[in-house]
Amino acid sequence: MNATDKPTALVVKPALIPAEIKSIIAWVVWRYEWVYDKWTKVPYRTDGAIKASSTDPSTWGTFDSAIDRYPKGFDGIGFMLSKEQGIMGVDLDHCVGATTKPWALAIIFRLNSYTELSPSGTGLRILLKGTLPPNGRKKD
Repeated sequence: MNATDKPTALVVKPALIPAEIKSIIAWVVWRYEWVYDKWTKVPYRTDGAIKASSTDPSTWGTFDSAIDRYPKGFDGIGFMLSKEQGIMGVDLDHCVGATTKPWALAIIFRLNSYTELSPSGTGLRILLKGTLPPNGRKKD
């Protein structure tokens, strides 16, 4: 992939996002930018003026402000996680193609929570109530 092959983002479908998640002030907009020889999703504050920080809640905004800004030069919206919210995310990479891989379906059904396609369209992200385990985040 090169700088002229910008990925195509999936269309945001606001009606499918649970109201409980929408109510949390932890939203950003993002756009693909060519950084260090690869395309990356760069987060911005919901006013679109400057970049947002994944670790600074003062740079996050409301769901409504993200949805309003999104069509004005951005490729998507994002939900930022912090332990204060009591929401955690599970990323399942490279599990969606013509079908969803059985191991990913088993996790989806076991967790029984809000699941969405990742921006690439080849992975999944699950949001659920909970806290991270104390001894690490990545497990097989």
